[in-house]
Amino acid sequence: MEFPQILLTGFNGREEALNRIKRYIHEITRVMYYRTSDLTHYRRVLWHLESAISNILSVYSEFDINFARTLALVHDDIEILIGDPQLYDKERMSPEELEKLYEKEKDAIKKMPQIYGQIANGYDYATLLTAAKEKVKLESQFVSFFDKYDGAGEAWHEVFAGNYHFLRPANMYIKRLCDFPTKYAAMEKFFDKFPGYLPYKFDFNYSIQSGKPYTSISLQNNSGYAPYERWKRTIIQREGIDKLVLQIEF
Repeated sequence: MEFPQILLTGFNGREEALNRIKRYIHEITRVMYYRTSDLTHYRRVLWHLESAISNILSVYSEFDINFARTLALVHDDIEILIGDPQLYDKERMSPEELEKLYEKEKDAIKKMPQIYGQIANGYDYATLLTAAKEKVKLESQFVSFFDKYDGAGEAWHEVFAGNYHFLRPANMYIKRLCDFPTKYAAMEKFFDKFPGYLPYKFDFNYSIQSGKPYTSISLQNNSGYAPYERWKRTIIQREGIDKLVLQIEF
């Protein structure tokens, strides 16, 4: 399926700012062999979503493709102002801490249009950012799913390269992704029809013990874990292999 270009006219400096925000910055993931940035992550979220569009439309004919695609490309832009709170930390926050973070996010949503502009690809920028946080719309729920799916894929990619720092995230994201059908009732029909989008438990301990950093040849080997293989295949098709094999941390 062909998709029109997403236009973020006037958003000068945004991509540079996103590229400065590195993924998985946390004490438990202090070494990430193939660490990327929010800019790379956003593009991958969009590609994962696009690869599923035909299946999504087979279940939800009214799904707003353009809104969802635009949302995927800007979903966490407020991290330019507030940084990238890690899922591991957010799940351990007290109600008071979560409320403080929520207020901080709302304040950032108000400021972002003043920095980059009111309209993103024909949509109100603040409305997009709010949708990404509130997750009421079906489109935002799917973007959230593929956001976490890409985070999971990054962790699996590290584990299969032998990086023990990512064992916890590799398992944690499986549970978070499998929670979606019950957390968001509207998505249940999709996963009933396409259960393969949900990951399953896997013994990553052996993978870490036998894993080695990738080469252009070893990257083609099947890991035996289908959710990771689908993640990897989409990225190779859309981005190539360079970022998947170029080790930048040791």
